[in-house]
Amino acid sequence: MKLILLGATALVSLMGAPAFAQTDSSPASAPPTQLRGVTVTAHGTDQAYGTPPQYDKPVATLGPLGEQNLLDTPQAVTVVPEDLIVNLQTRTVNDTLRFLPSVEIRDQQGLEVSRPQSRGFMGSIVQNTRLDGLNIIGTTAIPAENLAGIEVLNGPGGALYGPESPAGVFDYILKRPTDTPLLRYSEGFQSNGIFTEQADVGGRFGPDDRLGVRLNVVHGEGESYVEGSSTNRTLVSLDMDYHIDSKTVLELDYSHYTTEANGLPGSFVYDGASTAAGGKGNSILPAAPDPTRVGYGQPDAGTNLRTETALGKIKHSFNDNWSLEVGGLYQNALRGLTGITNTLTDNTGDYTVTKNFTAVPQFTIGSFSGYLNGHVQVLGMMNDISIGTNGFVNGQYSHKTSIAVNLTPAQNLADPQVLTPKPTPANGGLYESSHVFEQSIILGDTLHLTDQLALQAVVNTSFIHSISFAATGAVTSDDKRDGVASPTISLIYKPIPKLSLHATWAQSIEQGDQAPAGSPNANEFLTPYQDEIYEVGAKYALSSKVLLTLDAFHMTRPFATNVAPSNIFEVVGEQRNNGVEAFVQGELTPDLSLFGGATYIDARLLNSNNATTAGKLIVGVPEVKTDLVFDYHPAFAGGAAFTFTVNYEGRRAATDTNNSFAPSYVTIDPGVRYPFNYDGHHITARFEVINATDTHYYSSIADGNIVGSPGANTAYLGAPRTFMANLDFDF
Repeated sequence: MKLILLGATALVSLMGAPAFAQTDSSPASAPPTQLRGVTVTAHGTDQAYGTPPQYDKPVATLGPLGEQNLLDTPQAVTVVPEDLIVNLQTRTVNDTLRFLPSVEIRDQQGLEVSRPQSRGFMGSIVQNTRLDGLNIIGTTAIPAENLAGIEVLNGPGGALYGPESPAGVFDYILKRPTDTPLLRYSEGFQSNGIFTEQADVGGRFGPDDRLGVRLNVVHGEGESYVEGSSTNRTLVSLDMDYHIDSKTVLELDYSHYTTEANGLPGSFVYDGASTAAGGKGNSILPAAPDPTRVGYGQPDAGTNLRTETALGKIKHSFNDNWSLEVGGLYQNALRGLTGITNTLTDNTGDYTVTKNFTAVPQFTIGSFSGYLNGHVQVLGMMNDISIGTNGFVNGQYSHKTSIAVNLTPAQNLADPQVLTPKPTPANGGLYESSHVFEQSIILGDTLHLTDQLALQAVVNTSFIHSISFAATGAVTSDDKRDGVASPTISLIYKPIPKLSLHATWAQSIEQGDQAPAGSPNANEFLTPYQDEIYEVGAKYALSSKVLLTLDAFHMTRPFATNVAPSNIFEVVGEQRNNGVEAFVQGELTPDLSLFGGATYIDARLLNSNNATTAGKLIVGVPEVKTDLVFDYHPAFAGGAAFTFTVNYEGRRAATDTNNSFAPSYVTIDPGVRYPFNYDGHHITARFEVINATDTHYYSSIADGNIVGSPGANTAYLGAPRTFMANLDFDF
């Protein structure tokens, strides 16, 4: 694989040398002011990659609204910049999102199979996750090496993006071809023995440098933190853009990503399912054991994921006031899920072991969007007009028969063992278990009443059709809704140019939850939900490179779970989340950058008509979460820098009756980097220790309906102390 990486680097170097743009930051035929998001300068042509760090990101793209200045948006939006991804050596979006205090990752079937969520609400399979603005599968592997950043809209975005959970919008932004030569090679190490190589190459070719190409090739493999475990991951990503003329650009992207991990700790299932497993019932979450201990996973059990993604967009600027963007995406996600489930049967540490998940082994999605944006002056007032449509078609394919197999003998947390493997049962083939279609029409207007006061109104009219099937082909649920509306109204006030205040009200329709495998109504879609939010916030530009944000919110959503004794999956009440979040990102001083903040959430189940759960805290949502990244790069250090990341998570309810809690925990990640030149080339060395104190904790705790364990709760262990090192070479 190293030969492939080096060969790709050399090939692009030879092909591109004569045709690269030399001094202009864009092709002569395509001025950067004409089109958004098509001019990229290679970060590293005159300085080392990621140094000095640029953690301030003043703009984000918000669907039909287009590119927006964060200071002026009436929503809480945070942007994880590329420099942060590089300097903290993150490999997956799960690693990257842990720096956001309002965000949680709900693990589902082990490494890289999860759902991101914000403000304590469960994310959906496809509605909350996007790639360059287009819906993708959120419960498959997504690498970070080909991303230029992640934009997160906290709270519901139904008016902008169509029916979705209020868990926020996670938009993964692809790296674009650079307008200056790019030839970069990286070598990374992660304990115990994972080596990762990456080649990132590209530039411009052809007449007037109209064609931009960027190729990312990544390969990493080795033993992870458990003795005898293994990981193997490969990414090939090709991104191109072609400037048809000075006002029109075509963007094409393709990626192939495979990742396999075996032998790492499986999930720990407790409460409710323990009775079904033959135990005493009412098991509670035990203290987090040592994740490096052999036996909590099995050497031949884990995940084997393959994701193929193709994306295309065309962007056209009619003039200085009007622009059009049309895009489409297709993704096929194959999920080999042979992981371990450790089901606790009592409170003394006894558990049974099951291999293989009954979760969906294949997803497909085709998503699309078209947005027209313009500026019109009416009666002396400027209107920012947005007209658009977006949607997707999503297919889910399941095994006809369960592949789960029980391993023997039963185990105890104090003495886990490697068990004798058993053959995987025949799955009976795949069948389409569900099909979801969503199409939305969006109309929006930001009316500037004065230079200081603006009113924004966006309404989304959606058409939803969800249908589920049994293995026999029989229809188990069929729900069709036409013309359902998701409105948002915001008032924006800027008393001074550096300060923006906003108040927002929104209602959002979302597709009803789908009953998990093992429920009597498995695969059935519930009736669509209606969510609501009230939010007030303030944003202050401390300087041109620092933005401070503060938001308070009240949000509600129907809450569904499996109900005893029937175990039928149904709505049992309302989840109500009240909270406050504060965030800062940017350069506080020329020597110190800061990224992160803190969030307080009171997440409770209301109106459940059950005395044991009514008014109780929602499973897995911390009351307080703080994530801060400090980057100290003093001028006197000659480019050397020191990073320090602290993550604090308050206690989390481990059961819906709140009879068990995961205790609070803190992890710290110190790091150092040093850029230098050798023979005219930039080289950057980075070293970091993740979880330096080797704290044992649960990274994810989820109610059973999220992870497909009816009537139970599921927890995953956080990673132990991990050493990471990396060398970047810019040629």
